[in-house]
Amino acid sequence: MKYLLAIDAGTGSIRALLFDTEGNQISIAQREWHHLEEPGVSNSMGFDFTTNWELTKACIREAVEKAAVDPESILALSATSMREGIVLYDHAGNELWGVANVDARAADEVRALKEEFPGIEEAFYARSGQTFALGALPRLLWLKNHRPDLYEKTATVSM
Repeated sequence: MKYLLAIDAGTGSIRALLFDTEGNQISIAQREWHHLEEPGVSNSMGFDFTTNWELTKACIREAVEKAAVDPESILALSATSMREGIVLYDHAGNELWGVANVDARAADEVRALKEEFPGIEEAFYARSGQTFALGALPRLLWLKNHRPDLYEKTATVSM
């Protein structure tokens, strides 16, 4: 038999789910994330890259072991993640900074963008279905305003 592995990086936890090719769930493993509050930054919710990568690997290992399947029988891997969570990388591909989708540190930047561009929140939601205040744009602006060192080192952004 062949299998499909799904990794679901949600707001509060990471999950690894194993399915057969008929779509039946065979096993699941889940671990709660470790989020970091940035000192002096209210409403911050950063990623603990090292710990969370270990949690991700543990979930994959557990899901495969629970199902007692040969890892070679896994045909494909799919991954999904929290909508507006973002991670910034340097030119070498190393993580510089990342925050969860509910990180709300950029309230001042949201307010400034809404004043400068009336209707931006409604237009953003109408096109994307996403919440503007928790999107990447205000948080990237926050980073530029408060952590220009990281902003300047950023080569790539993923969501």
